[in-house]
Amino acid sequence: MFSLGFGAMAQETTSEIQGTVSSGNEKLAGATITALHTPTGTVYKTTSRADGRYNLPNLKIGGPYVISVSYVGYKPESDDDVTLVVGQSFKKNFSLIESTTELKEVVVRASNDKIFNNSRNGSQELITRTQIDRLPTINRSIQDFVKLEPTANGLNIGGRSNQYNNMTIDGANFNNSFGLSSILGGQTGAQPVSLEAIEQIQVNVSPYDVKLGGFAGTGINTITKSGSNQFKGSYYEYKKNQDNQGYAVGPTTVTKTPFNYDIKGATLGGPIVKNKLFFFVSAEQVRQDAPATSLLASDATHAAGGNYSQANADTLTALSNFLKSKYGYDPGAFQNYSFKTQSDKITAKLDWNINSKNTFTLKYNYLKSSADQFASTSRPGSGQVTGGQPGTYSMPFFGSGYVINNNFNILIGELNTRFSNKLSNKLQVGYTSLRDYRSPHSTSGTMPLVDILNNGNIYTTFGYEQYTYNNKLNTDVYQLNDILTYYKGAHEFTIGTQNSYKKYQNAFAPGYQGVYQFNSLTDFYNSANNGLANAKSYYLQYSALPGGVFPWAYAGSTELSQFIQDKFRATNDLTLTYGIRFDETIYKQAMTDNPYFDALVFNGKSYNIGKAPMNNLLVSPRAGFNWNPKGDKTLQI
Repeated sequence: MFSLGFGAMAQETTSEIQGTVSSGNEKLAGATITALHTPTGTVYKTTSRADGRYNLPNLKIGGPYVISVSYVGYKPESDDDVTLVVGQSFKKNFSLIESTTELKEVVVRASNDKIFNNSRNGSQELITRTQIDRLPTINRSIQDFVKLEPTANGLNIGGRSNQYNNMTIDGANFNNSFGLSSILGGQTGAQPVSLEAIEQIQVNVSPYDVKLGGFAGTGINTITKSGSNQFKGSYYEYKKNQDNQGYAVGPTTVTKTPFNYDIKGATLGGPIVKNKLFFFVSAEQVRQDAPATSLLASDATHAAGGNYSQANADTLTALSNFLKSKYGYDPGAFQNYSFKTQSDKITAKLDWNINSKNTFTLKYNYLKSSADQFASTSRPGSGQVTGGQPGTYSMPFFGSGYVINNNFNILIGELNTRFSNKLSNKLQVGYTSLRDYRSPHSTSGTMPLVDILNNGNIYTTFGYEQYTYNNKLNTDVYQLNDILTYYKGAHEFTIGTQNSYKKYQNAFAPGYQGVYQFNSLTDFYNSANNGLANAKSYYLQYSALPGGVFPWAYAGSTELSQFIQDKFRATNDLTLTYGIRFDETIYKQAMTDNPYFDALVFNGKSYNIGKAPMNNLLVSPRAGFNWNPKGDKTLQI
């Protein structure tokens, strides 16, 4: 069984500086505008056009920047200590004075306001590195900071489910299009990237820019750190155990249970070639070992009730010994066992200032994560429930659980080019490899899952977890995005395409090893010793393919998007944005068919399961405005 979600497209990774150069009422054409990114020595240059306007697009986020302007016959001016946030158009107008007037050099010091951004349309929240450093975080997660957006409830934002969100990191797709979790690594509780590697987070709740598409919820766009001309590194470690938290809640004291949590990591960044080539790398390891449950089996000295289950320790010990002697199967412990959660992650970035017109960035992300789990508790189509969870009546064996694994390798390259003072381009090419699968706790691949009941309640469970056998999802995503921007007068024309190809290999075969339920231990022992078929139920799925080969499902989709937009700066304080976006998903049609199912009729209709959904073109007109009515950045609409 599988489902495909509509693809998410890359979001912004850079910023822009734009404005005008004038002298009195005269607009100056040909003035040289320079933006110096002081940490890396990266220099961006352009010239003002005939109407005095200029644009410096595709700049590194952060700063500080020194913006300067020079023109023959006029005194140069500069503006320093400017910090840029992702997706921003920082506005800086210069008014030059003729050099014949003897005045001291003018140096303006300014800081950026992330709220007043004339390219901003709709509701959004920007979280900077300063906020990340200063604000408390419980889980050291992106989610801890996304909740700064006022409508956020976890990753459910603006009243929409997190399944409709688009998560990108450095422009790379970080979504699980099968909808298995709201964030990559979510099934194991892992973060896809270390908090120490993050520079800024952008939360777009209602974006109107045509470059943002492929989602109906919120766009969460994260940008990681880059290296600079100065070598910088860090090492950190956070440890926690049962002695580092409270247990008294009002009049109630919670039982102290042992656990260990350890997160350690390091970062390093710096120049490979000063002012030219830079690197940044972050590595982090998380290890957690905690009791799977605080419940214990009852025994001769501890009656059932409170922290003790009705499942009896002597009875379960005898069952374990029987399984070992009869089948050579060790079901594992039934109490006092721990679950492990762990992850290893790497974030690496290479920034190359090729020349005055081209910059290139190569970004890589790696995650290997896993987490122990109890057996899932539902049985599809049977109406029955297994005993995978410890409780008042039940104490399952450790071997009946499973390990969930979320791993990925993600690589994306980005080339930013300024052809002239009128034309710029951003090209992104990326590959994502996701490997999500289950592995068994059970040491035996042949023992089916077995539930033992007592008075209608689950008493214990052992064997091979019913949803784990060959439960795999391999996803490969290839993406190609290109955005061309042309400046003419007060207009900024954007035309672009964002495309991806997704390929899936999926397996899901519940009960492939068989699932038994017995009304009592007596019934189980009678069946095991005497070959009696007195199980309450037996559940099995098997392959009906020729030769009994395992039934893999192969699927895929090609997602094509094109858009065009005009950003019209109608006045100094009013920006109008209008455009249109086209999205189409083309599903791979080569799916395994079952002609016997195709022949069945349901309410007068038949269905071909070998045929994927047909293609539909989604047309999205976009319109927005940004108005600073007072002109003094005290009110923005």
